Amino acid sequence: MRIAILSDVHSNLEALQATLEYCRQARIHQYICLGDVVGYGADPNPCCDLIREVAAVTLLGNHDAAVVGVMDTDYYYEAARDVLYWTRETLSAENFRWLYSLPYTFRHENLAFFHSAPIMPSGFYYVVSTSDAEKHLRVFNRLHEYNFVGHSHLTNRYLLSTNTVKDAGKMDIRRYEDWKWIINVGSVGQPRDRDSRACFGIFDTGNQTFQHIRVPYDIEKTATKIRSSGLDEKFARRLFAGV
Repeated sequence: MRIAILSDVHSNLEALQATLEYCRQARIHQYICLGDVVGYGADPNPCCDLIREVAAVTLLGNHDAAVVGVMDTDYYYEAARDVLYWTRETLSAENFRWLYSLPYTFRHENLAFFHSAPIMPSGFYYVVSTSDAEKHLRVFNRLHEYNFVGHSHLTNRYLLSTNTVKDAGKMDIRRYEDWKWIINVGSVGQPRDRDSRACFGIFDTGNQTFQHIRVPYDIEKTATKIRSSGLDEKFARRLFAGV
């Protein structure tokens, strides 16, 4: 079975549509979304509708949580907070209730899915460095073989044993006996690794491998919508640079 793992759509409809079109041609059997369906972008309802339609599981991201009142908006800087309030007013009642119902985690066989750091899913901590990954050694026995995260909009990966963490860099993501993975799947709607294309991942349960996928989309159209909605210009501008 081939599983498409999406994260951090952030109300970017064009990026999501391009991603799903790629997946339709790539023999995807199941979709899992790691959260942050909304925030930053101008199409929260269409993005929620599409994710609800295709995803077998969707998790609660921090922007989703802030929009529905599960997380304090004071955590965010002013421009991001303004988008949260705008999104809250724009969301349909049905999509608001759906976001409110989402879980923090999902586990199946040797796979585990989180929006942010597995060590405390509701804390929305980042895994962006080896030291962040090392904190998970204390919960090594609770980790699954493959642990997928989003949140940072990056594509970093770490390989953990009972007492060691490796920054896996460009290593192939496959099964290594007695080792466990923490893998950031990247961001569909707002990548920050200086590649502006939509990013997500595909896990193949048959051969136990994972790969990142990059898909181009109409960034100009997305940016124009953000500006037209009165949201901060920076959320449009950064899409072109992938930062």
